Amino acid sequence: MDKEYIVLEEVKENRHISQRQLAEKTGLSLGSVNILLKKMVKEGLIKMEFIPANRVAYMLTPKGMVEKANKTYKYIKHHYRVIEETKEKAKVILTQLLEENPKIYIVLDEEEVSQLVRIAIAELDVQDKVVIVGRSQEIYQENLLVVLNRVDYETYVQKNGKVVDLVERL
Repeated sequence: MDKEYIVLEEVKENRHISQRQLAEKTGLSLGSVNILLKKMVKEGLIKMEFIPANRVAYMLTPKGMVEKANKTYKYIKHHYRVIEETKEKAKVILTQLLEENPKIYIVLDEEEVSQLVRIAIAELDVQDKVVIVGRSQEIYQENLLVVLNRVDYETYVQKNGKVVDLVERL
């Protein structure tokens, strides 16, 4: 994530946040945070106010709020595009697998990638050719099993033989 965005968000949430705390949150060095804050003050994104006991308080300026909103918009737009592209790739791979196999079994759970695959299956309208199974269900060797991670792949390839890691193909 954009380091400036993280700083803007943290300053918005806690105007008394220290540079050391910002360094921990961003993964930047203390010196880098200091330089970034000075840059953002100079650009008018953050206002710095000295308070007693040698402390500094940071506040977002109206310009800083606009910049944070713009960064949020760009972040969401970029990630939505990546999610859409991933879903479309999953649809292509599932279609190819269904051309080679009359029925496929796929191990899904409730995490995000599984939800994306569920949407891809629904959009392809192939629910009659795809059987969603849980990890504890027994799958017969003649059936193709699709998994979404390397751990499941290693587990099922020993039991089943015909296993595809969908995420690896993405």
